[in-house]
Amino acid sequence: MLSHELVTRYQVVPTALRDSLLGTSYLLPEFEGQGPERLKGFRVALVTTHGAELPEFHVPLHYLRDRGASVEVVTQDRLFGSEKGEASGMVVLAQFLAVNVCVKANKKISDAKIEDYDAIIILGGAWNPIMLRTDKHILRFIHEAHERRILIASICHGPQVLISTHAFPAGTRATGVNDIRDDLTNAGFEVEDKPVVYDESEQLITSPSPEPEALKAFCEEIGKHARRVVLEKN
Repeated sequence: MLSHELVTRYQVVPTALRDSLLGTSYLLPEFEGQGPERLKGFRVALVTTHGAELPEFHVPLHYLRDRGASVEVVTQDRLFGSEKGEASGMVVLAQFLAVNVCVKANKKISDAKIEDYDAIIILGGAWNPIMLRTDKHILRFIHEAHERRILIASICHGPQVLISTHAFPAGTRATGVNDIRDDLTNAGFEVEDKPVVYDESEQLITSPSPEPEALKAFCEEIGKHARRVVLEKN
């Protein structure tokens, strides 16, 4: 007997319960209007796999693209190799426990070169970090970004992936969702309870959740750094 056959022995999820699996519907943050040229030339790798939270994906992606930044969605090789046709390269996004939307990735991690980016963003979600932190290609990519002092930004459960890189020295300032703060502390991070934390010495931005205040602060902190990079390039 195969494990997938076990579903016949259990009850189908009732509609009322299925609706509750969407979790909290967060109010999306609003940003002051900025022109599409403001971050032109800033290049970002948004690193994710199945299970990233929808608002954590959507808001930073469009905050940056709306201001002219180039953002590529980079995912695990297996998402391109395990599925064929229209499913190849598709990344499933989550709303708490519900998985009903997806997005097409731009690139698999083995094809991503860190010198092509000015920043990388590592998303949260309950499942996404588990798969990212056990992928040697993902960890190598992040480790190289840290060595080159390229900005690394991570939100919610995303800093779990940072722990597994073993790249950050003890005392690195960071934050994350409440349930991973013990993990961060045990890994040597100095955990702060703020909507966003920027450790300049490590070029690291972290934020604790997709709640409006935190998500807004996260995007705007990335935007500040991006603007400096753009001005230096020009």
